[in-house]
Amino acid sequence: MSPGGTAHGTGTAPGLSFSFDVTEHGSDPHSASGYFRATLIQPAGTLIAPQGPATCVDVRGDTVGFLYPLVDGTRPTALPFASILITAHDGGPGHKDSVGFVGPLPTAAFGGKCAPAIPFLPVTSGDVVVHPGS
Repeated sequence: MSPGGTAHGTGTAPGLSFSFDVTEHGSDPHSASGYFRATLIQPAGTLIAPQGPATCVDVRGDTVGFLYPLVDGTRPTALPFASILITAHDGGPGHKDSVGFVGPLPTAAFGGKCAPAIPFLPVTSGDVVVHPGS
């Protein structure tokens, strides 16, 4: 199996809706592209809607971790140099997918790493698909 991979997902989890499409371009997780968006379920969604580009993507089997810095347009207004680590797990056909997050924290707190953490929220609608390198 070659390094890298892709992951995408759209759906809802308790309290939020999300969408992402990220790619790890080889063995360096910092050779990455993609984007993440989330919105808290209303009425909180008018206040909290983080989004940003993937700057680090780490695909490990059926799970992906990716780091994204908060950008303009994020609600509430993004803190300078803050990032969020997202973890998503592809449960496969007939099994539940899950997502989780760490942050927002200062980007330096992640130490340049984006390895998957624990995806603690079940995906209640939608789908997460993770394709490791082949």
